[in-house]
Amino acid sequence: MHYISNAEIEIRTSTKRLIGAVFFGLILSGYINNAFRFAIPRIISIAQKIELDLALIKYESSILINLFIGTAIGFFVAAISAFLAKRKGIIVGILSNSIYILLIGAGLIFAVVASVDELIGNISLQLFAFLKFFLLLLASIFGGIIGEKYYSPDIDLDLDKNKITIFGVRWIHYLWILPFIIYPYITSLIIFIYSGILIFIANFYFLFHPSVWFKLTWWFYFTFAPLLVMFAAVAMFGGFSRFWEIMQHKQIESRGWRRFGQVLLFGIGAPALAWALAYFGANITHNMPKGKPGEVKIVLIIIGIIVGIGIIISIFSWVKEKLFTRNK
Repeated sequence: MHYISNAEIEIRTSTKRLIGAVFFGLILSGYINNAFRFAIPRIISIAQKIELDLALIKYESSILINLFIGTAIGFFVAAISAFLAKRKGIIVGILSNSIYILLIGAGLIFAVVASVDELIGNISLQLFAFLKFFLLLLASIFGGIIGEKYYSPDIDLDLDKNKITIFGVRWIHYLWILPFIIYPYITSLIIFIYSGILIFIANFYFLFHPSVWFKLTWWFYFTFAPLLVMFAAVAMFGGFSRFWEIMQHKQIESRGWRRFGQVLLFGIGAPALAWALAYFGANITHNMPKGKPGEVKIVLIIIGIIVGIGIIISIFSWVKEKLFTRNK
């Protein structure tokens, strides 16, 4: 009978962990990509006031959106997978995005060999495929390095578990958590970020358009929209945090029907509420009353005059001080 040492157990467990981390990254990547494909066209539809079908076409044909989102997702998935694997960050990072890397690489080879004469936006299909392949590969490598580097036992939720868990939750639960919980939360996060950026931009719009300063409707929208976004943040971050506490392996605070009810509330209800609030907030912000043409130039001239006066006064004070010191 062969005796299995603690070192051998650790190596085997680590290998299983590495394979599991890669597999988890592959699945997570698919759900995140689908979440962006769901949310971004709806944002484009709101922003440009166009039909959803046309917005989806714009999303799929946009060079910048495709490159940026693909690279960002690749980096995030690689970092998460490498963190879970705890070792071999670069290898895990690349493998966690391997399906997309292989598909894009195959498309690049086909486009080059077949000399496909097609444009994606303003660039050739070959160049677009090469950029997508190169950026995703780079993101996978750096994401893997970052994930491994920032791993620490102090923040490892799986360290003290006697079962196979991912971030403290039994792996089997991810069969329903990813499609029914993670996916809605990611879509809510995307629309929330967009709404927050809109509110931030609206502040500057208000500053440079004096004609809206005295419009009651603008003040109503300007007060109501940030409140919606704030409530969306509470529902999203608070709900997700509470859901994760409930799903932790061997937690004893919530059991039975109570746990089932809390899963429905924080796992499904919270992201749905966050999406609705953030989406409504974005719509309200886009429908705020518009200022008059040419106001920005007037405000910039006024700001320039004020800044110019301030600079002149500062120079005059500095010269006066120097002259006074010299006379002394």
